[in-house]
Amino acid sequence: MKAESITMQLSGVHDSATQKAAAQVLKNIHGVRSASVDRHSAVADVTFFPQKTTVPVLTKALEDAGFLVI
Repeated sequence: MKAESITMQLSGVHDSATQKAAAQVLKNIHGVRSASVDRHSAVADVTFFPQKTTVPVLTKALEDAGFLVI
């Protein structure tokens, strides 16, 4: 299975707490191999298996948690 990596620009990441929360939302999604969020740029780097999850699923999970994908 081949993993894909994407970068997502987020709104709602203001400090280390929201940074960790956004990363945890992504890590909890089945099919996500790794996720990190930079709090200064509000950018999420996500590596996932497209056979198990999709970008719309990632986006919806973040939005459901109060983050906006720009």
